[in-house]
Amino acid sequence: MSRYTQLTQHLLANPNAQFILSFDELDKVVLGGLPASARQYHAWWANNAASQPHARYWLDAGLRASPNFKNGFVVFTNDAALETSELAASVVDESTQQELTEYVESSLSLERDLEDQIVSHLDVLEPGLTLVSRQESSDVGRLDLLARDAEGRTVIIELKAGEAKDSSIGQIARYIGWYADKEGKPPRAMLVASGFAEPVRWAARGIPGLKLVTYRVQFAFEEATV
Repeated sequence: MSRYTQLTQHLLANPNAQFILSFDELDKVVLGGLPASARQYHAWWANNAASQPHARYWLDAGLRASPNFKNGFVVFTNDAALETSELAASVVDESTQQELTEYVESSLSLERDLEDQIVSHLDVLEPGLTLVSRQESSDVGRLDLLARDAEGRTVIIELKAGEAKDSSIGQIARYIGWYADKEGKPPRAMLVASGFAEPVRWAARGIPGLKLVTYRVQFAFEEATV
């Protein structure tokens, strides 16, 4: 058993799409603690199992890592779940832990609200949809929503707080492939985002059973009593 085996399970147990673990916290999860290089070099945290074999233990949890050596922590992002991993990587070394925590929480808030709204109004996406689970764990990552359609077919629903990117299509394709092997037939899938650039739309055409859905945020105002 690898010294990093427990890391995968520990990361999978966290339901958030993006979260922070300090080096000290990671020392308690990794058998024997992190090596000194993990606290000093970006290369150690490269999200590439071919060059850094230990990376597979967070990649297997569907996560990508961005270290902050100045403040002693790592940001783990649920693959392309929020499409904020690039932004987090660019600001992570310039931010305090409190600032980055606030940034992560504000990014997650919209997706949580979006997820709550969809769960409460699944019929808006498609009549006959029923919820199976939220934040469903799989061997290839954590799905936002898992549902069944009126004919009993599995429907994977992924949410993006903002415009979907190319990586979203790869994420959906990975989930579809995994469930097709697990259930013996390919599932359907829905990708919900605020918008889809033309390259993403073209990529989506190559995945049978994938439906793109846009959402709009609306505000309602009413006078408050004094």
